[in-house]
Formats: sequence, C-alpha cells, structure tokens
Amino acid sequence: MNNSYLLKKQLKDNEEELSNYLRDMNIWKDQMKRKEPTLPLKNPGEKKPKISENKILSCDYSNWDKFDIVNAGKKLDNQDELQKNNHTSSDYLVSNKLQSKISEALYEKKLGNALVQKEKWAEAITRYTRAIEYYDKDPIFYANRALCYLKLNKYKLTINDCTSSLKLDSTYVKTYQRRSAAYMALEMYDEAKKDLDSVLKLEPNNKKAKIDIEIINSKIKDAIPKNNILLKNNSLNNLMSNVEGSIKSVIPHWPSRPSCKQITSKQKPPHLRSKKPFCTLKIKDIQEDQEEINNMHLLQTTLKEVCEKKQEVISSVKKDLMQTEKKQDLVVPPPPQTYVQLKQDWAYLQKDSKLLFQYFRQIPGRRLPFIVRNSMDHDLFVDMIRILKLEFIQNGCEVTDHLIGISELPRIQMLVMFCSYDEILCIKELLHHVSQSTPESVFKRLKSSFGI
Repeated sequence: MNNSYLLKKQLKDNEEELSNYLRDMNIWKDQMKRKEPTLPLKNPGEKKPKISENKILSCDYSNWDKFDIVNAGKKLDNQDELQKNNHTSSDYLVSNKLQSKISEALYEKKLGNALVQKEKWAEAITRYTRAIEYYDKDPIFYANRALCYLKLNKYKLTINDCTSSLKLDSTYVKTYQRRSAAYMALEMYDEAKKDLDSVLKLEPNNKKAKIDIEIINSKIKDAIPKNNILLKNNSLNNLMSNVEGSIKSVIPHWPSRPSCKQITSKQKPPHLRSKKPFCTLKIKDIQEDQEEINNMHLLQTTLKEVCEKKQEVISSVKKDLMQTEKKQDLVVPPPPQTYVQLKQDWAYLQKDSKLLFQYFRQIPGRRLPFIVRNSMDHDLFVDMIRILKLEFIQNGCEVTDHLIGISELPRIQMLVMFCSYDEILCIKELLHHVSQSTPESVFKRLKSSFGI
C-alpha cells in the first residue's frame, strides 16, 4: 500500500517538474528569437526613380524642335507607377511593424500569465503594462492587469482597467465580475449589482454571480436603516447649528440691580475715545477652610471616575452590538469546488471562527487535495490547523479525515518547515489526539508526511 502511494506521488512530482521545465524552455526559446538580429524588410519591386536634371531653356528653339513629346510622356507615366509602388511598400512596412508590436505584446502577456500562476502580482503588472504599451487594443491585457490590482487591494485601479477593457469588448464576463468585486470592496453595492446583472444576461447559469447578488441584496437592505439614521442626525445637527447661530446673534439684556452700578457701552468715533489706562481692581484674599477644599476635590474625582466607567460600559456595549450585527450578516457558503472559491470563502468568514468551523466541517477531508492541488498558501494552512485544534476538538468532531487530506497535499513538508514553534506544537497536539483513535499504520504515515 505504501509503495503504490509513493509511486503515485513520485509520478505526479515528475510530471510537474517536466511541465515546468518545458514551460521554461519555451520562454527561453522566445527570448532567443527576440534577441536574434532581424534584417530590415525590403520590397523586391521597389526602385528609386531617376530624375533627369537636364532642362531646356525657354529661348533655346533648336532644342525644342528636337524634343520628343511621346518619350517624355512615357517617362512621366513610369514615374507615377514608381510612386504608387513606394506607397504600397510603405503600407507593407506599416503592417509589418504592427505585427511585430502584436507579437511583442503577446510575449509580454505570456510572461505575465506565468507570474500570475506563481502569485507574483507586482511583477505581472509590469509585464501587462508593457503589453498594453505595445498594443492597446486587446481587452485581455487590461482584464489581466485588473486581476493583479484586485489581488493587491488596489480597487480604483481595478475599476479603471475593467472599464477600459469593456470599452474594447462589452461581452467579456470576467471583466464584469472583477469590477463588481472591486465595487463590493469599496461598498458601492449599486454599481456592483449592475455589473452582476450584465453577467447574468450574458451567462444566465453563472452560480458565482447569483451568490454575489444575494450577498449584495442583503447588504443593501441592512444599509437602508443606517442611512435613515444618518439623515436624521444630520438634520438635528443642522437645527442645532441654526439655533446656536440665532442665540449668538441675540444681544443680551441684563437685569437692573439696585445695589450695583450698571455700566453701559457708548459708541464713540476713534478720535473722541479716551486714552487713559484702565483702573486696577483691588482684590481681597479670603481664607477658606481646607476641609471644604478637600471635599470639593473628592467630589470632582468621583464624578470623573463615574463618567469614565459609564463611557467604558457604553463603548463595550456598542462593540458587542456591532459584532452581533456582523455575525448576523454572514452566511456560511456551500462547499467549494476550486481553490479560488475556497480562498474567497475563507477570507469572507475570517473574522468568525465558529462560522469557519461550520464551513470547514462540511468539506470532506479526502477532497482537500483535489480542491487545493498545488496552490496551498501558508496562511491558509495555519488557519486550518488552528480551526482543527480549537473548534473541532472542543465540539467533539472527528479530525482524522481532515488531517489525512492535509497530509496528502503536495509540498506539505515545505509548509511545515516554515511554521513557527507554536504552530508545530499545535500540529503535535493534533497528532497526539488522533493517535488514540487511529491504527498505527495510518498514524505512522501521518507523522512521516508531516515530517514530525
């Protein structure tokens, strides 16, 4: 059993190495062709016209008598034909230049696609930018660069490239989906819904578009009461500002007191105003009891402490309400079929470990190698191990199938090699938990595949 498993794994590794080698050889071959010196293209029918510089003067009548009009007309006709040939040769050169630019653009696109497979998004952007500089009439160049911007969370640049791609081809479904994802990240739900509607017009059976439209509709419904509250707050703020302005504009009327002297201001021009200094007030010191001062300080400190505690309680309640609202909005997606769908769903449920547990539990463990293939990310691997330890074991769920599926992934020992000390301890705890309920052969295979 172990020998057959090792043979299958070795054959798969050899096939991957051979495909990578052939791909590198094709890229090297294209580079060598590009570096070869190319000769300038010439049209074989092209000839330079010969212009005679011997001119007859108007007063030389003897030479005019000898002048042959028929031969001169034939020469003019030959010159016209040569000029036409020159025009055709120039068109021929223009078409050759356009073809060379298109080939350069396709070569840059090929290099960009290879970098996208390796998830090197910034380097792929430079390749697609060069392809667009060579030839800017292909919508695929803009759409591929938009994908790289989307992976780097540059949503505005993604929208710009998608719109330029749709100007060239309005039936490109992937461009609509990428622009709708960027709109959703920027919380522009109406624009995202329009793009998804156009996707469903072109492909009515697109499952991803249907799921995204349901998510957008739920978010739009949740956003309506929040907008109403914001409008009410804005109207109240406007009313308060108007009231404050009216209060400031009112001139106060002080009440008259018989024991006090009332001072009224008189408006005088500057040249009639007094230049004498203001009189100094006499301040008398009044001795206060030290006990009363201490009591006042105690009251002030207690009031501050009570206000701070109230603010802490209010802030904690607000945080709990926000978290509950976010949890109510989230919905557990169906089991994924591809790695891209798994990655998107995992990022969607990243903040809630219980929803991740429900999502991960519905995926059969033995199907993980077929879903992930060669694209397992280190962060996703660590999250899976963490969910297995924290949620599966606490809820009494079986961990063996998922551990076997993870152990059958390619490059599993490389992923374990980059783990930290705490992450390796987590893997050891999972293996210790599994060792109590699995046979020794399976447990030994698990230990050898994880390299622990």
